[in-house]
Amino acid sequence: MSGKKTNPNRIHRTEADCKREYLRGIGDGVRLSRVIMLTVLLDKFNARDYIMDVWKQVEKLSIECKEGRVSVFDLERVLLEEYDIECK
Repeated sequence: MSGKKTNPNRIHRTEADCKREYLRGIGDGVRLSRVIMLTVLLDKFNARDYIMDVWKQVEKLSIECKEGRVSVFDLERVLLEEYDIECK
């Protein structure tokens, strides 16, 4: 065993490694947000009857955002202007 430890701040990483971890972090955040949202809808608002319709619409809107037909910034603006909900 070597007595010398590697400084984790000095570990060489490629740009691909950094991008992969960044995308994984975004994916984890999105997944956790969806779990929280669906749990609240089911537990607090008794959405059992229409939760699959909500989920299908979330998936549809996610695809539209990914394809560039809808902007997340536009969705945030609509939430703020029409519903007075600020997303931070």
